[in-house]
Amino acid sequence: MNSKRQVYIVHGYRAKTSDHWFDWLKNKLENDQIAVTILAMPDSANPQKEAWLSYLKQHTVITPHTYFIAHSLGCVATLLFLSRSGYQIKGAILLSGFLRELPEIPELDSFIGEKINFENIIQQIPDRLTIAAEDDYIVPFSLTEEFAKAIQAPLLKVSQGGHFLGADNFKEFPLLLTEAAKMINS
Repeated sequence: MNSKRQVYIVHGYRAKTSDHWFDWLKNKLENDQIAVTILAMPDSANPQKEAWLSYLKQHTVITPHTYFIAHSLGCVATLLFLSRSGYQIKGAILLSGFLRELPEIPELDSFIGEKINFENIIQQIPDRLTIAAEDDYIVPFSLTEEFAKAIQAPLLKVSQGGHFLGADNFKEFPLLLTEAAKMINS
């Protein structure tokens, strides 16, 4: 059973696989015999929706034991990917997700607006959790609240975390590790 558990980490805008808490989380989960892949989303400084969705399709193997942990734009891309594909996964933890345009980052607008069937998403991802910081300065907390309601996921609120970036002192993320372990080992 343990060898079947697969986690995909989907980073966001302008991120690399070695940024923030990604490697730290990967190492911690692998210590628990969980396979983890940090996906290197293409051209993250100039993200293109179709390129990202194609990349997800080509670089993931979806089984009933698959989990996604996605951050920011990675949340939007993950939902679009699952919505289009119809894949059933085990669970997802979505951090700083949003479903509306971010006026300060028009480069991401192409990811917004495609109709997502949230009833299907809820069926496709039985175990869902969202995490957001009240002081997020990139994705306003209210947008992640709206995101959580749309997918009917519990929202874990962090009072001070910014956008959960390395620059916000998130090289490690014990809360995320705890929640991921709880979800994956349940």
